[in-house]
Amino acid sequence: MIRFILLLFLISNSLFSQNWQQATSFPFSGVHHPITFSYENYGFSISGSNTDLVYRYDSDTDSWTQLSNFPGGDRGYAYGVQVGSKAYMGFGSNSSGNFPTDWWEYDIINDSWSQKASFPGNGRNHPAMVSVGDKVFVGCGSNTANLGDWWEYDINSDSWSQKPDIPGNDRHHPYYFGIGNYAYVGFGHGSSPGPGSNPSAGSYIYNDFYRYDPSNDTWLQLDNFPSEARVAGTQFSFNGKGYVLSGDGDDHSSLNSGELWEYEPSNDTWTQLPSHPGDAIWAPGCFVIDCSVYFLLGQNNNTFPAVYPSNIYTYKLSDDCGCTDPLAVNFSSIATIDDGSCCYISGCTNPYALNFDSTACFDDNSCVLPILGCTNQSASNYNASANTTVAYGGELDNSFSSGGYFNGDQHLIFDANQEAVIKSAVFYAESNTTVTFELRDNNSVVLDDTTYSLVAGSQRLILNFDVPIANDLQLGISSGNSSLYRNNSGATYPYNIGNLINIKQSSASTNPLSYYYFYYNIEVETPCQNVTGIYENSSHKRLLKIVDVLGKELSHESNKVQFYIYDDGSIEKKLNIKK
Repeated sequence: MIRFILLLFLISNSLFSQNWQQATSFPFSGVHHPITFSYENYGFSISGSNTDLVYRYDSDTDSWTQLSNFPGGDRGYAYGVQVGSKAYMGFGSNSSGNFPTDWWEYDIINDSWSQKASFPGNGRNHPAMVSVGDKVFVGCGSNTANLGDWWEYDINSDSWSQKPDIPGNDRHHPYYFGIGNYAYVGFGHGSSPGPGSNPSAGSYIYNDFYRYDPSNDTWLQLDNFPSEARVAGTQFSFNGKGYVLSGDGDDHSSLNSGELWEYEPSNDTWTQLPSHPGDAIWAPGCFVIDCSVYFLLGQNNNTFPAVYPSNIYTYKLSDDCGCTDPLAVNFSSIATIDDGSCCYISGCTNPYALNFDSTACFDDNSCVLPILGCTNQSASNYNASANTTVAYGGELDNSFSSGGYFNGDQHLIFDANQEAVIKSAVFYAESNTTVTFELRDNNSVVLDDTTYSLVAGSQRLILNFDVPIANDLQLGISSGNSSLYRNNSGATYPYNIGNLINIKQSSASTNPLSYYYFYYNIEVETPCQNVTGIYENSSHKRLLKIVDVLGKELSHESNKVQFYIYDDGSIEKKLNIKK
């Protein structure tokens, strides 16, 4: 018997991040506390985690380039800010535990550095740093103690002067941004109780908020932040508003999600926007290009050990940016800034749809999603709602987030509402090894297993696990020491495969919704049973188009698997053999 398989690649969809998009992953080693800023179509990441490395992102080509190193040496907890075509940075600490006071100017256009007047105060980690006009303001932070001082750097005169301290408690790692002629600073981590601090926590995290007016050197206390006190996130300003993003909550552990809040200075109010995908991140970075913020790097403390995420996510902040070409299928009549997104081919862009079009860049709402089941009407398990007998699901590969090779015994947990066969999956092995793969019930009783000798790298293995109708089934391995790859962050459960199998979570004892274990691009089949004859569908329906396995539209061809899509929503897979 010849069996034809349609590959349907399932990707996951996060409930809390429907307006965020994933960009190209950061191709270098991750860091926490990166110095991040943007200029025109470029974004920059400098230093962090006691490094001196400099990287530039080009949004036009969606690519990263490594530039000349930061001349101040390895640095962590440093900060910087962009002013016109220059950027200014310093502070932080080095691997020796010293707090440098050197101050640097970076020429963005010429990729060159020059040292400026050193900071005359005490060096420090993670201060606030805000540009207003041709001035840079720096304050707060910590060295051997928390600080609350406030300083002005005059770019034109290359000089420093001290200003009135920030009101409230001394603190480090606050949130901050500049809007118009003002600097805004608040939240952070102090040494004594203060506004918003959690009396049950061992850390004093604040939610108070202040505005500094450089014209008269005065501070104004604003309303407290209307949600949980926070620290160690990232921030930016855009189009007359301020934003705070991700970080830790009032107990200095990760927020429940990577919250994004927008500040409206005209009425001193905050509005919560969709959280970024995945876990909340400690000490990340961000930059804004056109109308989108790019969120990147930092440290994910929801895993053990903590990891450096490589995923980069973008969020569109305004409809002012878009496609301005009237000939494009995604032309925006309200866009005033062309963001390079113009697309001229529409089609189904869902890679797990039956009619996925790999050439389309704009979704035309034509996608037909897979519904697993027997499609043969002469079979005893015929499913009139099904449109395919084979589908693929789970994470497509291991590149979606951070992870590594793992020697523990963990598994995926799923429900099955119909009998099915898990035909195969992709696995990543660190080295040549022998592993027994298992399907188990909710009491860890083995229902089916198979053993393979794996080679280093990725491989698809035939499993042929017979799946019963049941809840909390386990898809795992027989023991540890497998050195198989698993992701330790960024999973977005549930993973639904053809409305038949629903992978709910992992077995991780902590953060089970973050980890993803071993089984990638899982192939699931619903075999037809007790076929009694050949059924010919004689109903009248109109053929809409013919596509190949990649969704590319074509005409009738012989000796090739093709999919006939009809106006009643049905799809027929055909192989027309020419003798």
